[in-house]
Order: sequence, then structure tokens, then C-alpha cells
Amino acid sequence: MTPNRNREPAGPKSVVRIDGHVDLLYEMLESHRNIPWEDLPDLAVTLEKIRSVDLAVAVCALYCPDQYNANGSKDFLAHLLAYSQRFLAGLYHIKSAGDLHECIELKRPGKILLVENADCLIEFDRQSLAQTGIRVAGLTHMGKNRLADGNAVPFPAGLREQGKKLVKELASEGFAFDAAHLAEPGFRDLVRIFDGPLISSHTGMRALADIPRNLARTQVAAIIERNGVIGIAADPKMLTLSGTASIEDIFHHIDWMAQSFDAEHIAIGTDFCGFEGTNAGFEDITRLNDLERMLRDHGYPEQSIRGIMGENWRNFYEALLR
Repeated sequence: MTPNRNREPAGPKSVVRIDGHVDLLYEMLESHRNIPWEDLPDLAVTLEKIRSVDLAVAVCALYCPDQYNANGSKDFLAHLLAYSQRFLAGLYHIKSAGDLHECIELKRPGKILLVENADCLIEFDRQSLAQTGIRVAGLTHMGKNRLADGNAVPFPAGLREQGKKLVKELASEGFAFDAAHLAEPGFRDLVRIFDGPLISSHTGMRALADIPRNLARTQVAAIIERNGVIGIAADPKMLTLSGTASIEDIFHHIDWMAQSFDAEHIAIGTDFCGFEGTNAGFEDITRLNDLERMLRDHGYPEQSIRGIMGENWRNFYEALLR
């Protein structure tokens, strides 16, 4: 489905808003160590800002830097989980579809956790992992690990044997995979050996910014075929080749995908707190209001707007967390 340029009137229900990727824990650890999130009013994503735009859920990345790959990755993930519990307590920890439904219905902002760089999951205790409610894993970050190559690796290869083994194990445990940082050969291997749900939590379209970090048309098609979701990021480096961007560039990436495929698999994955620089007109989470208004001004129907702003993520996570 492509957007109908005949504008439809707004419905009576409020729009459910979900950000499919934020790096709150990364910024808190890097720049504000041991300070509770509630005491950091200048971040791009704060509880006050979340409430001001009725953001229902922030999907928070447990980002494991490549420097910890192998010997230190398991312990670093345990540290991230403990840090999140202690210092990011202001968001309700969503572990099930019921939790997600309650957060939305009660307007109680929540967090869903995902692993960014799953090298740590080779040794991490599976029972402990299940108790966290985590059901999405990105196999790599930008570099190499024991599983595969990230999309900043020159001349990348596909999944390594440990990567294939972990994919099969996590698939049996009901996981979905986040392809946001996986190099293309690894992506092709993942699609070949895994028939479950795929997402790209925060990305841009390679048709508009031709860099390895962004998704090629064939990758978009593969994710859609798995009924997955693609979150468009606010990071200027993903949106333009110049490295400077505005809210209009976010719209262009959304619109390219909507016109090339449909609006039923597009969402927002800002990557706020995880990149340097500023997106003009989309400096923090409160600017979701302006993006929604822009979609409406361009004639997107209400059903498509609701999907892009959060319902597409909601449908994905409700199915995954059942």
C-alpha cells in the first residue's frame, strides 16, 4: 500500500507512539555515569519529553562495544542489565505482550530491551536472558565479532560458524533479529538459515544515502517479506551523504519506502543518544509531533500515520512477546 494523497480526517483515537531504537544507556554510561536518568534533563530522550508527546515505549539498546567481544562481552551485558535496572527505572520494563498492552492503555511509558552486538550471547546464561524479556538481537555492531562482520568492515564475509549456531539456538527460543548493523553477506546468510521475523531498528535507505550502513532495496524487500519493521533513524550520517540533515530528510526516507513498497512496515527508530551531531528540526523526541504533522500535511492517510508513528512496532512486538 502506498499513501493516499487524499487526506483523511483524524480518527478519535490518539496515536500510539513507539521509538524502535534509543541509546539511552550508551549516553548515560559514556557521559553521565551513575546518575539516574530522571536527573538528566538535557538528554534528547527524558521522561518529561516522553510524556509530553505520549511516547508509549522506547526500545532501549543494550549496546555492547566491539572492544568487549569474546572474553569480556558476557560480563559487559550483565553490567548493562544491572545498570538499566538501577538507573533507568523510570521506564516500566516490558517483558510480555500484556505488559506492552498495559503501558499503552494506562499511558505508563515503558522500555523494551534489545541486544546490539550479540557476541555476548554466546556464553550468556539463557535462563537469565529469558527473565529479561529480551527477544531481539542484532548479531553485530560495526566491526567484527565471533558471529559475523558489521557493516563498517571492509570486504565483509558472511556468518561464521558460531554465528550460524547462535542464530539457530536463538530462533528456537523465539527470537527475532535486528539487521541494522549486519554487513550484507551476513544478512544474506541470516535470511537463508532463519525463516523468522527480521527488523532493522534504526537505519536509512541506501537509495537516498548510498552507504553500507543503510538498507539496499533487496534488504528492505526481505524484511517486508518476513512481516518485519524498519525504523528510520534521525542520525544525519544515515540520512545524507553530506552528514548534515533535517526533519525533511527523515520524511524523504520514510516517503521513499512508502512509495517503493508500502507504509505498513515503516516506523521510527531515532537512535537518539547514540550519535553525534544534530538533526535540524528533529533535535529530540518531542519533535515526533512535527514529523507526524509533516506526514499529515503530505496527505498520508491516518492509518499509515498511526502505523509509522508506533502501531507497526506495536503489532510486531505484541506478536513477538506473546
